[in-house]
Amino acid sequence: MDPYRRCFFTIMPRHLFSDATHFDCASAIRGNPQKQNYSVCPRHWYVDADFNCTRCSKEFTWTATEQKAWFEDYFFWIDSSPRHCKKCMSDRRHLESLRKEYDSTVSAARHKGATDTKCRIIEIVRELESVFGNLPEKMIETKDLFDRQILKAQQGAPQPPPDPPLVEFPMTIPTSTLRSTPAPGQGFCEL
Repeated sequence: MDPYRRCFFTIMPRHLFSDATHFDCASAIRGNPQKQNYSVCPRHWYVDADFNCTRCSKEFTWTATEQKAWFEDYFFWIDSSPRHCKKCMSDRRHLESLRKEYDSTVSAARHKGATDTKCRIIEIVRELESVFGNLPEKMIETKDLFDRQILKAQQGAPQPPPDPPLVEFPMTIPTSTLRSTPAPGQGFCEL
């Protein structure tokens, strides 16, 4: 690494990489403080830095290119740094999206009663439960309620009682009761 890069990297404040376990100074990329979100100290250089994931404890590298994107394209606060490896971050985002989906659909599932929506809520709660173990009591109660409702629907709702048997009327009508013409003041269709 040329002395110019080494000079700027060595004077860069250490708190910007306080949790890093290792640096690769050969990967240094010049930063542009005019594009960064900071109050006191900008990042003049980005370097590959290794961190330990707080979730799985595996080591991961936060590359200089990723840092440049974070701070100059997405305008993250300059003192921020990643806490999770890419896989754990992806898992976390997936869990957050499940929770948002649960929050947005549970009310509709309770009121409208669509079986497929209730099944999806049950899947979401089971997946969240497998990751977190303990969930809020209301989520568990909702899952149990939907389980019972779906089971009841699958077993079949109680059948309505059968219609009463048809009463058969005699097919012949005595001719003595039939009139060919109605009596005065009476029509054929009078009841």
